[in-house]
Amino acid sequence: MILSSFAYKEQGWELTELSHLQSVNLLVARNATGKTRTIRALQNVTSFLQMKQTFMNIRSFEATLKFGKVENPNWKMDYSFKINEGVVEKEELIVNGAVLIKRTKAIAKYENKRINPPSEKLVVQIRRDKDLYPEIELLMLWAEGVTAVSCSDINPFTILGVGNLINPYNFSDLVDALSPSEMKKVLSTAKELGYNIASIKTLEATRGIRIVQLKEISISNELVDMQLSSGMLRTLYLLCFVSIIKHNKNLSLLLIDDMGEGLDYRRSTNLGKIVFDDCELNGLQLIASSNDAFLMDVVDIANWQILRRKGNKVNTINQALNPELFRKFRMTGLSNFDLFSSDFIDSYLSRKK
Repeated sequence: MILSSFAYKEQGWELTELSHLQSVNLLVARNATGKTRTIRALQNVTSFLQMKQTFMNIRSFEATLKFGKVENPNWKMDYSFKINEGVVEKEELIVNGAVLIKRTKAIAKYENKRINPPSEKLVVQIRRDKDLYPEIELLMLWAEGVTAVSCSDINPFTILGVGNLINPYNFSDLVDALSPSEMKKVLSTAKELGYNIASIKTLEATRGIRIVQLKEISISNELVDMQLSSGMLRTLYLLCFVSIIKHNKNLSLLLIDDMGEGLDYRRSTNLGKIVFDDCELNGLQLIASSNDAFLMDVVDIANWQILRRKGNKVNTINQALNPELFRKFRMTGLSNFDLFSSDFIDSYLSRKK
């Protein structure tokens, strides 16, 4: 199943609804609008479902997740919950119109039968049984299959991955996990992106700390990951990351924050095509965020989620919600980036009002 809609609220910030999500999605927005916060909110919710430590350790928030199936458009799952100071105040699970979980502060029911879950635990966290509760298991397996990477946080100080919840995979482990054929593919793709690398390997620098070493073609000296430019490091990390996560058959959703950050036109556009095409080919849902002009111009605006902020609320504009706006923009012949950078959206919405 795939995530079709996501809403989230915490004190001082609200994402009203990220809706009509597709197999691949690009979040675009001006700085300080909420791109990274949206990605982190999804991380927080799925981490909370798995009873992991949440990134921002928020004790009061609420979320609504809606799901569908590509192979069965009529199938729907809606799940929502509210946490206040660590206590569950609301929880609801509806599948194809049937209410499976209905919970308030006063009472909790599963299939209309009263249950008594701990006040600090969600029903979906404590009722894991694929035979007795298959819908709950489906939801929890989806949550376990969400993984994320932040491109702006790929730098020499975070690639070791020790205690890093933003990018939990360290670079050396990703390189070590590549099969010979995958390594060959990474080197070939890196060359297409303008990085002429002959070899990549890992070695132990100090006890328990491994680093990545690479050799560039026609350059005698070898480099280690700490010496790489931010663009090369981010590109190689992401290429290895995407290669490795495909081994996880339970992978459900890939979140990429600040995609294309620090890359030039050629590398940003080509890397974007590689990742988006790879996710579609492998049936992996992707939500990537960026305000990189190069990347926007190669991702169809039909796959855009444009975030707009008013006060502490963030809403979404997309082709499904605003078909006429997108149709009129396509007729202008302007580049994709112009939809984001110009006043076209504001002008259209003001006329509609």
